[in-house]
Amino acid sequence: MSKTTFLSVFSLIFLVLFVFLDVPILLRLSFFANFLSLWVMTYYNIFIEKKFAPFLGVFVVFNLLFLIVAPLVQISHIISNGDSVTGKYIQNLPYNEFFAIRANLYILLFNVVFFTTYIYFKNKKLPIKTNLKVSYTNTPVVLLVLGIISFLILAFNFSTLLFQYQNDFYKEVEQTTLSNYLIVQKFLFFVPISGLFLAHYYLKNSQTKMKNYLIVVFFLFLFLFFVVVLKNPLTEKRNALGPIYITLIYLFYRKGLNTNYKVVRFMFFIMVVLFPLVSIVTHSQHSLREMVSKPSILADNMKMLDVAQAFNSLHYDAYPDYLATIDYCDRNGITYGEQLKPVFLFFVPRSVWIEKPEVTGFKIGNYLIDAYGFNFNNLSNPYVSEGYINFGVVGIILFAFVLALLFIWQTRWLNGDDYLKSIFAFYFAIYLIYFLRGDLANVYMLIISAFFAVVIFPKILYVLVNYYVKK
Repeated sequence: MSKTTFLSVFSLIFLVLFVFLDVPILLRLSFFANFLSLWVMTYYNIFIEKKFAPFLGVFVVFNLLFLIVAPLVQISHIISNGDSVTGKYIQNLPYNEFFAIRANLYILLFNVVFFTTYIYFKNKKLPIKTNLKVSYTNTPVVLLVLGIISFLILAFNFSTLLFQYQNDFYKEVEQTTLSNYLIVQKFLFFVPISGLFLAHYYLKNSQTKMKNYLIVVFFLFLFLFFVVVLKNPLTEKRNALGPIYITLIYLFYRKGLNTNYKVVRFMFFIMVVLFPLVSIVTHSQHSLREMVSKPSILADNMKMLDVAQAFNSLHYDAYPDYLATIDYCDRNGITYGEQLKPVFLFFVPRSVWIEKPEVTGFKIGNYLIDAYGFNFNNLSNPYVSEGYINFGVVGIILFAFVLALLFIWQTRWLNGDDYLKSIFAFYFAIYLIYFLRGDLANVYMLIISAFFAVVIFPKILYVLVNYYVKK
C-alpha cells in the first residue's frame, strides 16, 4: 500500500466514525479538531520527515485510538442508550458534553504546543550530554559473562516462571516489596535481551566466520531461548510483550520497520487487529496449561471478541481517566508538582518514606471510588492529564514541551552510532503506547529499569572486561 493510499484510507475510516457515531455536534467537532492536528503530524511524519523517527508515528497511533476512537465509541454508547443526562463512563464518571469539549480543547493545546516545539527544535543543538561511550571490543567474553548471569537468573527464578505458567490470569508472583519486583521482573529478566542485541551486533559486523563467529551464533540462540522463557509471549502482559517482540522484529528484519511510514502502518495493524487477538491468551480467565490441554478454550475466547465492547472496557480507560483527573482538580485543586515525587523518587520504598504520595493512577482511582462509587483503583492516567494534575493548563504546555524534546533526544539516539542506545531508542518508541497511557510513575519506573538492564549493565561489563583483558 502506497503512502497516499494509506493516508486516504486512514482519513476515510475516521471520517466515517465522525459521521455515523451518535455524538453531539459540538463535541464531535472538538474531536475532529484533534483529529486534524494528528492528521497533520501523520502527513509530516511519513511524507516530510527525513530522519527515521518512529516516535511521532506511535504518538499519533496512541492518540487516535485512546483519545479519539475509544471515547467516541464510549460516548456514542452512552447517547444511543438514551443516557445523555444520567449516563456514565466505564469508571462511573458522569458524562457531560461540555466538560468533554473543555477536555478536548486541552488536548488540542497539548498537540499544538508539542508539534510546534518538535518542529522548531528538531534541527537545533540541544545542551544535553548523554554520552555513555564504551568500546565494543571483547564482545565474545562479555557474551560469556552475560550468558552465565542469564543462566543464574533463570535458575534462581524457576519457581516464578513455573507459577506464571500455571496460574490463572497470569498473575506475577507476589514480591515482598516493589523494589524486589523491579529487580527481578523488570531488571534481571531484561538482562538476556542485552545479550541478544550484542550477539546480533557482533555477527552483523564480523568480517570473517572464524571460531568466535560460531561461538557467538551459539550465544545468539542461547539468549533468544532465555528471552522467550523469561519474557514468554504466552504469559507476559502486553505492556512488556509488545515492545520486546516488536523490537526483535526490528532487530532481525530491519527493512520491515526501517521507515516512519512502515512503523505507522505496522502499529495501526497490531493495535487494531493483533493485540485484540493476543488478548485471547494474555487476558484469558484460564491458565496456559488449561489452554494447551484444551484448545477449545481459545475458540470460545475468540467468539467473545467484540470491538465495541473492547473500547468500552478498562483497557481503553485513558480518556475517561483523563476526564476524572480534571474533575478531581476542579474539586481539590492541582497538586503543584506533588505527583512528580513518586515518579522521580520511585526507588525510595514506602517503608522509608511513609508519606510518599500515591501514584496518579491510584490517586484518581481512589477518588472515583469515594466520589462516584467505582470499585477499582488501579487505573491508567495518560501523560496529558499528568501535566494537568501537576500544574493545570501550564502543566499541559510544559509536559508537551518536554515530550517534544524527549522525542528529539531519542531520535538522535536511534540514528546515532551507539548500538545499544540505538536499539533501546527503538524499544522506547514502541513502549510509547504504554508510556503515554500511564500512569507516569509506573511507566517511568519500568522504562528506567529496562534502560539499566539493556544499556547500562552491559556497558559496565564492557568496561570491566576491557580493563582486565588489557591487564
